[in-house]
Amino acid sequence: MKSRFSPCLLTSSMLALGLSCAAQADTVFGIYAGAGSWNAELEGNVGDPAISMSELGASDERNHYYYIAIEHPLPLIPNVKLQYNDISSQQTATIDQTFELDGTEFTAGSRVHSDFDLSYTDATLYYEILDNWFNLDLGLTLRKYSGHLTAEAETVNQKIDVDLPLPLVYGRFQFDLPFTGLSAGFEGNYISYKDSTVSDYAAKISYVFDSVMDFGIEAGYRAINLEVYEDDVEANLELKGPYIAAIFHF
Repeated sequence: MKSRFSPCLLTSSMLALGLSCAAQADTVFGIYAGAGSWNAELEGNVGDPAISMSELGASDERNHYYYIAIEHPLPLIPNVKLQYNDISSQQTATIDQTFELDGTEFTAGSRVHSDFDLSYTDATLYYEILDNWFNLDLGLTLRKYSGHLTAEAETVNQKIDVDLPLPLVYGRFQFDLPFTGLSAGFEGNYISYKDSTVSDYAAKISYVFDSVMDFGIEAGYRAINLEVYEDDVEANLELKGPYIAAIFHF
């Protein structure tokens, strides 16, 4: 079955604000790309009554992400960034407490195998508000989750499809240290709707080698918070940990 988490669309006035601030768009067409590996710790709880991820046997997982962004000099047309995030966690444990997943009960003493796939794709439309030694981007992200929450025991099992779109507010700022190739920044998305909240952020530093095709290394800390309280999905999950990535500019 599918989650029915359906937040309302962000108001057109926010988009109008982005359009009005787009006068300082990038003056040079550019393509930015990257691929990263993220060592994430999964915490929180799932179900009603809930069970903690540590009780289910969750441990650190290595996840991956990939992105490409296209920037151009046209002031009223937003830049585009596409990013895919492969996020999954599998664990097996003998549980000490009873919990339910969408009405299916898993009793204390059962050996439960759980499989959580929270992978998603982001399509972000953004404007460069500032573009010099201090860079500021603002925009909107449409996120599409394509995953599931699964729990299996000897006599019962349950699977919830997580297949939903979400609009989020997007922001990014970056400080460039002139003539060094070094920079530091912050990037994130956020939405809150009724009792549900989805947010993510990355704090990072990077170094770009000066060449015909700029190549660099980026390292930082990423975190994703997912609080969903709907009819068939009740979860309060947080993934967080360090990451490292290769970045390119064409």
